[in-house]
Amino acid sequence: MHIVELEEIYKNYGKLEVLKNINLQIEKGTSTALVGPTGSGKTVMLRLIDLLEKPSSGTVYFEGADANESNNTRLEVRRQIGMVFQKPLAFKASVYDNIAYGLKIRGRKENMDGRIKELLEMIGLPGYENRNALKLSGGETQRLALARAMITEPRLLLLDEPTANLDPISKKKLEELILKINRESETTIIMTTHDLLQGQRLAENMVILYNGQILQSGTPDQIFRKPKNRFVADFVGIQNLMSGIIEDSSNGLAAIKTDSITVFAVTEKEGKVHFAIRPDEITISREKVQTSARNTIQGKVDEIIDTGSLIKLTVNTGELFTVFITRESLNELNISIGTSIWLYFKASAVHVF
Repeated sequence: MHIVELEEIYKNYGKLEVLKNINLQIEKGTSTALVGPTGSGKTVMLRLIDLLEKPSSGTVYFEGADANESNNTRLEVRRQIGMVFQKPLAFKASVYDNIAYGLKIRGRKENMDGRIKELLEMIGLPGYENRNALKLSGGETQRLALARAMITEPRLLLLDEPTANLDPISKKKLEELILKINRESETTIIMTTHDLLQGQRLAENMVILYNGQILQSGTPDQIFRKPKNRFVADFVGIQNLMSGIIEDSSNGLAAIKTDSITVFAVTEKEGKVHFAIRPDEITISREKVQTSARNTIQGKVDEIIDTGSLIKLTVNTGELFTVFITRESLNELNISIGTSIWLYFKASAVHVF
């Protein structure tokens, strides 16, 4: 069952249209990352889900019911949601009182000491009960805010850019904590981030937002391997991204003509298209050889970059290709800048969109 569903959501501030026709379903117990550049509408969507704001039109459902049906419904739903803001504020009180706040206002004080102690252990701040919350570091404050949200045992946890202002060590600790919460509890997590790799690390599902619209949603693997449009492909850093026109197509095999080369792909699409080939789908040789690969293209090495684990080659075929090889292969093939090499890849390795 969906814990949250957004149906035809629009959000305007005066004449400014921030969200446009948002349709999204979030399954119980999953982790989802709303990913996009600054100004794409991620935080506004999170505030609508948290019922801090109402949509200009459309419906927010919580477990199948309209969450904005009445003030009482909104209050009941919000009690089941925990929210951690990008820049959380600590109350002028002890760490203990900060975490206990949500329980106290709900009148749920049973076994409060034990639960707070367990949470402090979980967030890596054991024995901090009597510390002044205002004197915590940025990373400690972020973890405190997470504990304050979790103490009420929310069914849905919302995180707005949770590591945006943290140093690398604090960021790593908080990411480990988010993963721990997701794995060990049934809490559904929705987080916003502009960090694509963080979304890939922490979430089962990703939603790519741009200019107030959802461009693509799916697993990280689906988005990284099969972007639906040029913006998503550029945003996720797809290599070997090109454009061309399908000039010939039969039995699902198409010849795509760029300004410089022809690439064969398995697709039913027609006309102008974009396409990409993952570097790990490309093999190389110094001399032309017979292979089962439909695409055989010659080029010259323009650039050689040592990335540490692999060697990155930029090969100019008229179009620029990125290829990764091992250091051993670089030495065995005696490749240097200006070396002429052949590239091979299957038609099925060409992703067309």
